[in-house]
Amino acid sequence: ALLSSVCVSCPEDALHFIERKLLAIQENQALEIGWHNCFDDVQPITVSLLATSVVHDIFGSTDDMFQLHLLEKAYSYYQKILTNMCFIGWRQYISKRKADAARLLFLTHSAKRHYVVQSTRFIFTSWAEWVHVRKHKQSNAVKKIQRVWNAVLCKIIITAWRYVVQDAKRTKEYFERMEKDILDTHGQHTDLPQADGQDRLSLLPWKLSAKIFQNLGVGDLLKCTQVCRAWMAIAQTCSLWSQINFSDERQWITNKTVARILQKYRPFITHLNMSGCSTLHHASFRCVSKLLSVFMDEMMRLILEACPSLLILNLSYTNITNGTLRSMSRCSLTLQSLSLAYCKNFTDKGLQLLSTGRGCNGLTHLDLSGCTQISVDGFRHIAESCSLLEHIVLDDMPSLSDACIQALTSKCHYLAVISVLDTPYLSDTAFKAIVEVANLTKLKIEGNVCVSDSGWKALCRASPHLTVLHAPGCTHMTDTSMKYIGSLRNLHILHLADIAKLSDTGIRYIAEGPSASKLRELDLSNCHQVNDLSIMRLAQRCSKLNKLSVCYCEYLTDSSFEWLSGCPSLITLDITGCSIQDKGLIALGAVCTLRKLIAAECIWITDNGIEARLLWPFLSSSYNSLSIKFCRQAQDLELIDVCHCLSLSDQSVKFLSFYCRKIITLRMAGCLKVNLILEMSYLMTDMALQYLTGACHYVRELDLSGCILLTDCTPRFLHHGCPQLTTISMFYCRNISRQAALRLQPRVRHWEHNCDDIPCSYGYDSQGRLLQPTKKPDRLESHWEDEEDVSSSARETTAET
Repeated sequence: ALLSSVCVSCPEDALHFIERKLLAIQENQALEIGWHNCFDDVQPITVSLLATSVVHDIFGSTDDMFQLHLLEKAYSYYQKILTNMCFIGWRQYISKRKADAARLLFLTHSAKRHYVVQSTRFIFTSWAEWVHVRKHKQSNAVKKIQRVWNAVLCKIIITAWRYVVQDAKRTKEYFERMEKDILDTHGQHTDLPQADGQDRLSLLPWKLSAKIFQNLGVGDLLKCTQVCRAWMAIAQTCSLWSQINFSDERQWITNKTVARILQKYRPFITHLNMSGCSTLHHASFRCVSKLLSVFMDEMMRLILEACPSLLILNLSYTNITNGTLRSMSRCSLTLQSLSLAYCKNFTDKGLQLLSTGRGCNGLTHLDLSGCTQISVDGFRHIAESCSLLEHIVLDDMPSLSDACIQALTSKCHYLAVISVLDTPYLSDTAFKAIVEVANLTKLKIEGNVCVSDSGWKALCRASPHLTVLHAPGCTHMTDTSMKYIGSLRNLHILHLADIAKLSDTGIRYIAEGPSASKLRELDLSNCHQVNDLSIMRLAQRCSKLNKLSVCYCEYLTDSSFEWLSGCPSLITLDITGCSIQDKGLIALGAVCTLRKLIAAECIWITDNGIEARLLWPFLSSSYNSLSIKFCRQAQDLELIDVCHCLSLSDQSVKFLSFYCRKIITLRMAGCLKVNLILEMSYLMTDMALQYLTGACHYVRELDLSGCILLTDCTPRFLHHGCPQLTTISMFYCRNISRQAALRLQPRVRHWEHNCDDIPCSYGYDSQGRLLQPTKKPDRLESHWEDEEDVSSSARETTAET
C-alpha cells in the first residue's frame, strides 16, 4: 500500500514520505490500511512512468521485484473507487434535489389549500352578510306590502259593507215609504164612510198597530184585511208575514190559500211551519219548493258576488237551479272544488250557461253524485267548461252510459281520480275511453255488471300509477282480471268484496305481484272461494298490510288465522261470519299490532278462546304448551265487536276488562249464553258490566242490544264507572226499565233504548232459546297439500283457456 502510494504521489523524498505515513498509521489504529489512504491529493499521472521513475530512484532496477501489471491493477482499483465515490455522491445529490422538490411541492399545495380556505371563508362570510341584509330588506318589504294589503282589504270590506248597508237602508226606506203612502192614501180618501179608519186601532201609531197584529194567526190576518183599508194596510206589513204557521190553521187551510199567500209574501218569509196539514197536497208543496229555489238562487247570487275568491263550494242536497250556475259562470273565477251532489233542479241548460262564462274554468274537483237528470249534452258542456278536471265523482247514477263518459273525456285530459259507484251499465267502452286520455291514480267502481276482463286489461296497462282500486260487486271480474290488477306496481288499497268468481288463483296473482309489499288495505268480503291457501300467501307476501276484511268467507279455518298471526303490521281485522274457533282466536292474539277486531256472528268463539286455561286435546302440538290466551296477548285492543257470538258469557267480559283496559268501543249485541251456567240468575250478567266499568275507564261506545239478562243495575254501573261514555245502545233489553235507562241520557250524545221483543234476526227468542240449531263446521284443519294441488290444476286450466 505504501509503495503504491509512493508511485502514485511521486514525492521528492520517498523514504521520508513512507516514514511519515507509517507514523500516521501507528497513531490511528482504526485507520483502514489501503493504498488509497496513504497518498496525498495530487494530479494523477501515467502509472507506468511514475512507477518506473520512483522504483528506479529508490531501488534502482527492480524488474525482478515488481511488475508493471501490478501498477496497472492498482490504478484500475483506484479509478473504480473514485467512480463509486462520484456515483454515490451524484446519487445523494439527486436524492436531495428530489426531496427538496417534494418538500417544495408539499409546501406549495399547503399554501394553495390555505389560500383556497381563506378565500372561501371570506366569500362565504360576505355572502352570509349579503343574505342577512337581503332577508332583512325582504322582511321589511313583506311587512310594508302586508300593511298596504291590509289597508286595501279593509277599504274593500268597508266599501262593500257600506254598499250593502246603503242598499238595505234604501230597501227599508222603500217599504216604509210604501206603507206610509198606503196609510196616507187611506187618510186622504173622502169618499169613505165616516167610520172607516176612525176606530181606535187605526188611530194608533203604525208601529204600535203592527205590534198588536203580530199576535194574530194566519186566518185572523186574512180576516183583518177585509175589515177596512187601514186594517188591510196594517195586516199586509212585511214583518207580519216573515214567520207563517199553517199548523194552527190546519183545519180549514187549502192548497189555493197556501199558494196565494206564498206567492204574495214570498220575499219576506223566513220561517214556515206546515206540520199536521194533512189536507195539503202536491200543489202546495210545489209552491214551497219554488219558494225555496228562488231563495236559494238569490242567496247564492249574493254570496258569489260578495265572495269572488271562493276556492271550495259545497251545494249538495240543495234546491239550486240554473240561475245559480249562471251566477257561478259570471262570478266564480277562482273556484277549484264544486259539489252539486243530489241537486235535482238544474238541467243541461244550466251546464251550458256554465260553459259560456269565465267562471269555473279552473275546476279540478267536481261532484255530480245522484244528478240523474244530466244527459250526454250536459257532460259535453262540462268537458268544454272544465277541461282541467282532475277528480270527478259520478256516484249513484244508474242512467250513466258509455256515451256520457266519452263526452266527458273528450276534452278532460287531466283526470286522475274517478268515482263511479252504483253505475251498473258502464262497459269496456267507457273504460277504454277513460284510459286513452287519463293517467289514473284512484278508481272507485261498484256494482258494475258489464265490465269484463278486456276492460280491466286496458285499464291496468294504461294506468301504471294506480294506487287505490275500489271494485266491489263487479260480478264479471275473474282470475284473469286479477292477473292484470296484480301487475300494478303502486297499488296500496284494493277492495274486491262480493266477487263470486275470485278464487285462490286470483289471490296468488295479487300476492306475487310487484305491489304486494306495498299493499295496505285489502277487502275480500263475501268472496266465497277464498281459502286458507290464499290467506297464507297474503300473510307471507304482504308485509305492510294494515287492514284486512274476510267477512263471510266460509272456507277459512283456524289455519288461516294462524298464518295471519305472523303479519307484522296488521291493525284492523274483520272476520264477521267466519268459521273461526277458539284455536284461531288464540292465534290472533299473537298479532301485537292489532287494534281493531270485528268478530261478529262468529258463533263458535267461546270463553275458552278468550282466556280459559284449558288444554284441549284437538290442539296442535304448537298450542299444547299455551297457557296465555287471546286477551292476555292482545292487551292493546281499542275496538272489539263480538255481536251475536252466542257462546260468550260474563267470563269473557271479565277477562277482557281485566287485560284489555284500553278498549274504547265494545259491541256485544245479541250475545246470549245458552248454557245452564248463565241461566242461574240475572245478577250474573250484570256483574259483567260491573267488571267492565271497574277496569275500562276509556270506553266511549257500548252496544248491549239484545242482552236480555241485563237489569237496572247496568245503567247504574255505567253511570258511575264510564265517565267518557258517548254512545249507548240498549235495544230489546226488556229487563232494563225506561226510568233506569233515562238516567244515562243526559251523560251521552247518542242514547238508544227500548223494551221490544227480540227480532227473528237475532236467532233466539225472548226466553233465550235458539230459533234454529247451528251445526258446527266439519272442516277443522287445512290440508295444504291438497289445496296446492287443486290450485295448481286450476292455474293450468286457466292458462290453457
